[in-house]
Amino acid sequence: MFTDEQISRLLDIANAGCHKGAVLEARTIYDGVLAVKPGHVPALIGRALSHIVIGEYDEGEAQLRAVLETNPDDDDATVLMGLCLTLAGKKDDARPFLEKAKKACGASAVLAASLLEQVS
Repeated sequence: MFTDEQISRLLDIANAGCHKGAVLEARTIYDGVLAVKPGHVPALIGRALSHIVIGEYDEGEAQLRAVLETNPDDDDATVLMGLCLTLAGKKDDARPFLEKAKKACGASAVLAASLLEQVS
């Protein structure tokens, strides 16, 4: 069994993989974490990210909607949904997610504010 710290490091590696183009490898890590911890929100969000970074916006959106159904106040899922919808050309749909995320603290709020400038 992995510790929470080990899972966090695995997700860091998977997220870096998404940013570097190793999407299939990143998905393997997300799926592995989810096998050990079903429903682990950061892994679910990361898996959605793995779709968004390669333009699979519909799949990313579907996965984020599933996360937000059970975790409606998750700032990371909210801002990532705004990003996904923005990139998919659904700026009007993105705006409510970005407005909500902008009220959060930290990186989610900063990203939401930046994206809102683009969708306005």
